[in-house]
Amino acid sequence: MRIDDKRGFTLIEVLVAVAIVSIGLMAVAGMQTTAITGNSSSRDVSMATQLAEEMVDRVRINGGTTPEDYNGIDTSGVCGGADPVLGDCVQWQARLAGSGLTSVTGTVTVTADTPITNAATVVVNVTWSGRSVSFTTIVETLLT
Repeated sequence: MRIDDKRGFTLIEVLVAVAIVSIGLMAVAGMQTTAITGNSSSRDVSMATQLAEEMVDRVRINGGTTPEDYNGIDTSGVCGGADPVLGDCVQWQARLAGSGLTSVTGTVTVTADTPITNAATVVVNVTWSGRSVSFTTIVETLLT
């Protein structure tokens, strides 16, 4: 066998290949972190939207002809009012607290729509804290 045989890889070629593969793997790891963060944010928004829609449904079903009784619900304090509003507020407050969202609160605003009889606009806000930022999901609907 001759000494200047050119078959195989040199140590420099192997080191360059390892460096290129390492850079590629670090990029993949960075994308994985971004994907996990995006999934977490999506879960939070989905949960907040579900909780807001749940309260809209409570107003629609239990409000009957007086949905304005739900106006002013704020889960950051103590729930007030009479049943079914009080029960719905307490249950929604518990659902918000158990949702896994950080510092989550919910508010309900009901405004009578005129001149339409027995119509009201319901706006439900769910607010929570994320990574040094506050997020709000708003669900608005017209009840007739």
